[in-house]
Order: sequence, then C-alpha cells, then structure tokens
Amino acid sequence: MASHLRDRSFPSLFLAAILGIIIGSYLNSAVEMLPGGANVFKTFFTGSIPIGIGDFTQSKPAVLDLSAIKLMLGFQIKFSLLSLTGLIVGLYLFRWYR
Repeated sequence: MASHLRDRSFPSLFLAAILGIIIGSYLNSAVEMLPGGANVFKTFFTGSIPIGIGDFTQSKPAVLDLSAIKLMLGFQIKFSLLSLTGLIVGLYLFRWYR
C-alpha cells in the first residue's frame, strides 16, 4: 500500500500540504464571520497559535541593522484546529491522488 507513495515527489506532497492549510484557514475565516458573538464553538475552532519571526501584533518585523545595510525580516504561521484539519484532509486526498 505504501509503495505508490514512494513514487510521489516531495514538491507535490508539499503542495498538497500547503493547499490543505490554505483551505483550512479559509474555513477558519468563514467560521469567524458566523453571527452569534464569541461562543464556545467559535472560540474552539478559530483560536490560533501564531509562530514566527517578528512582532506582528504591532507590525514590527525583526530588524538586523548592520549600519550600511538594514534587513527587516518577518514570517508568521498561525495554527488553528481548522487549518490542522485542512492539512490532514489535504494529505489524505494526496494519498489517493494518482
């Protein structure tokens, strides 16, 4: 059963994972727009954990000042239950993709 998975390339696996995360984040945004205020359902499914470089809450990226050159770096990933669900569904569908 796993022999056909070895024939797949890493870029196609990476693309399936990224597409699953993007679809999950769109689902997250759709659930956030549901009316009803901040109830347990919305808090559980839309709560996210940001991981990254730089402070995105105040729009301050990480700065490396070398006097002649100033580099500003910023990168953030927000994990939520729906983005994780999208990742799992994307990888499951990738398993059956030929």
